[in-house]
Amino acid sequence: MTDTAFPPDWTPDRTFGDGRVGLRIADGIAVLAIQIPDKMNALDDAATGGMIEALDAARDKARVLLFTGVGGRAFISGADIGGFDGPQPTGQSFLDRQRALANYPLPTVAVIRGYCLGGGLMTALNCDFRLAATDASFGVPAAKLGISYGSAGLARLVECIGPARTRRLLYVGDRVDAATAHAWGLVEHVYAPDALWDAAMAMARTIAGNAPLSVRATKATVADLLLPESRQDPGAILALSLACRDSRDFEEGRAAFREKRKPAFEGR
Repeated sequence: MTDTAFPPDWTPDRTFGDGRVGLRIADGIAVLAIQIPDKMNALDDAATGGMIEALDAARDKARVLLFTGVGGRAFISGADIGGFDGPQPTGQSFLDRQRALANYPLPTVAVIRGYCLGGGLMTALNCDFRLAATDASFGVPAAKLGISYGSAGLARLVECIGPARTRRLLYVGDRVDAATAHAWGLVEHVYAPDALWDAAMAMARTIAGNAPLSVRATKATVADLLLPESRQDPGAILALSLACRDSRDFEEGRAAFREKRKPAFEGR
């Protein structure tokens, strides 16, 4: 049974995309939720634009972002094809959505219940971590719809689970359960549905309590290391490292260690 109150006590501070996307920020934690439960959180152009606007709004006001879908029946069930102005959901709006998440400076955590399909799975894969409930299911039904995601759409999937399992997901077009997704590396952790949100918030609070400059530098460094060597920028990564060393947060971290207390990082 799904929980229509997922996420618990959900009330957004702001909405975007004609109400399709909600955003709440508290204690350094942003929660971005797709809120179209009557369509299993399928994304159309308005929702995609709203998601990008919500990401921009949270960028300088939070330290970590949880990305989820309301209602408990779906994270994102794919694209609402009838709601796109373009001919198919693999156009510019799809690519903009993926780039917005892939290049986002804050750490991102996808919190997944129910269906995580097609472009929804690609969206989750562009988050840094994926936490799933045991009721989650994953798939890419492109072959059943007669569409193709192209190299940009599938690069992260191949990187995550390898070419053979990517072929299996797309050739067959069926879904895999959370346990299989975990074994394949699609998700990092699986929880009971009633434990998922608490686990996600615990991770978010831990990340938000760490030094923001250090966390952002780590995210940028890992992303740089995943690029082909010819595109890596060691100078930029060195600059991030030096900025951390010269920051007030570094001084605070050392003082807190000496004084055996919890550090109070400011992100500068």
